[in-house]
Amino acid sequence: MRNLLLIWNALLTIAIGVLLFIHLSEKKNTETPISSKTKSNDSAVVSAGGIAYVNIDSLESNYELFSLKKKEMEAKQQQSQNLFNKKMSDFQDEYQKAQQAAAMMTQSQLASTEESLKNKQAELQQLQDKLQNDFQNQLDAFNIQLKDSLDSYLKDYNKDKKFTYVLSNGTGSSILFADSINDITVEVVEGMNKRMKK
Repeated sequence: MRNLLLIWNALLTIAIGVLLFIHLSEKKNTETPISSKTKSNDSAVVSAGGIAYVNIDSLESNYELFSLKKKEMEAKQQQSQNLFNKKMSDFQDEYQKAQQAAAMMTQSQLASTEESLKNKQAELQQLQDKLQNDFQNQLDAFNIQLKDSLDSYLKDYNKDKKFTYVLSNGTGSSILFADSINDITVEVVEGMNKRMKK
């Protein structure tokens, strides 16, 4: 799950970087807006047209919806793993019993048992694939929900702030340096948690 978020972060950061490059290259002769630090609820506010960032690691740690969904996903994954382990254990027991009884079986019984075990092994593989695909689909839906929630909140949040760009920063991000004056993580997390409770 963490790897998918890192990949999504990297892709989002690259896309934003390309857009930033295109935007700035079109305005070579105009002045770039300068960020100014002003106090507002003990947080930094960037002037209109500026760039801000959200620390994704902090968002994941403090956003209540993320924590709830993460626990749900972990429980579903554990449930799937328990189901698969039970089926695998049953298969192994049946396989061991067949090995022990093999000396007493006729050729046709051996062939029938072998065919049955092959079918059950194929069913186990299909079950494992299905469980993995189901989990991946749920994880993708979760990531889409998280992204939609963040995007929706940032659109509302930015109505007053007028940022040109809001980047994601964190582990796996391609942002090498980000001044804390541009960090809006605390405000975003608080706002998203309040919004979720409504």
